[in-house]
Amino acid sequence: MHSPTTPQAAPDRRRFLSTTGAIGAGALFGGHAPAILAQSKAPLRIGLLNSFSKVFAALGQANQNGMQLYFDQIGNTIAGRKIEIVREDDEINPQVGLTKMKKLVESDKVDLITGVQASNVALALVEYVRQSKAFFLCSGAGVSSLSYVNVPTFFRCTLNSWQTLQPYAQWMLKNGVKEVVTSTSDFAGGRETIDDFRRGFLPNGGRIIKEIYPPLGTNDFSAYLADLRSIAPPASFSFYAGSDAVRYVKQYAEYGLKGKVKLYASGFMVESDVLPAQGRDALGILSALHYADTLDNPENKKFVAEYRAKYKDYPSVYSEHGYVAARCIHESLTAIDGNTQDKDKMRGAMLAMRFNAPRGPFRMNPVTQSPIQNIYVREVAMVDGRIANKVIDTIRDAREPDTKPA
Repeated sequence: MHSPTTPQAAPDRRRFLSTTGAIGAGALFGGHAPAILAQSKAPLRIGLLNSFSKVFAALGQANQNGMQLYFDQIGNTIAGRKIEIVREDDEINPQVGLTKMKKLVESDKVDLITGVQASNVALALVEYVRQSKAFFLCSGAGVSSLSYVNVPTFFRCTLNSWQTLQPYAQWMLKNGVKEVVTSTSDFAGGRETIDDFRRGFLPNGGRIIKEIYPPLGTNDFSAYLADLRSIAPPASFSFYAGSDAVRYVKQYAEYGLKGKVKLYASGFMVESDVLPAQGRDALGILSALHYADTLDNPENKKFVAEYRAKYKDYPSVYSEHGYVAARCIHESLTAIDGNTQDKDKMRGAMLAMRFNAPRGPFRMNPVTQSPIQNIYVREVAMVDGRIANKVIDTIRDAREPDTKPA
């Protein structure tokens, strides 16, 4: 991505200095210099590109909080390299996101990039990642098509929405839900969420009566809820996030739909970043996701306790995404002594990771470079005196198909 008029002397000089530095170090170590001694002393520059404004602002900040918590736990150092985070706001705008990505790679010279909550932004970055060979670990967007981009340096540590919604749709059918109206924000992530739900629901005997798509950032859902109320389906399935999720759930109750039309949801819609604002209006909503802050395992108990101590709040799935992203970076770079110049080794190390995350067992699918993990069916309920997601069923080792579903 550099100008063709860029002088060649500087790279040659860098290679010369790198070589002579290694020779000098070799003398110090009896002729056996660590191959990356010079690099290991350089800071590890991590580009954090996410939505830190507009409707997803709280999501991006929660992601950074979880990441910083993990990095604090390891002394903000990986393989002898002090961590430096370079943060950029994509503003939920694909063109802004692409411009900021180019800045991180070409101007800031980061070693890798992580983040990106908005699926429309993540999709806009794919070709640049392919061409630049930048190493990108997506710690947000769940749009299913990102699992099939076939870019060696493009990884995801969150989920493929198909992985959650296809088995959840089948679970709903097994539990008597045969007809629904769907509703979601009109953006790439929303539409693909409904696509993935449809793939699990329709072929197995379900019927979608109508699909409703309010614009992202809608303040007043009354027209859409009036439509839903006039249809009066037995159930609805929805996906909203951030402030949209708060407004939709509260207005759903205000319109008298709570208790009349059972609300099933993508888990992001009733996460702990929005549950306090949704309050009792969210009680009884059933959702599916790969995380709940009430999970009873040692890693999650530690994560929740330390997150609460640092931030005075419960972690959301977005916080856990950042925490797991940081651990993926730590695990993979430690395995290769911090050598971020060798992208093939970075990829191999990322694929080889196996660990227990707060969400449960975590490993990468070697074909799609997205996680294989548990999915939890959850009900919003009072848990130890607070409104939280109670796990009522577990779908183990959920894995998306190796090729994109038709």
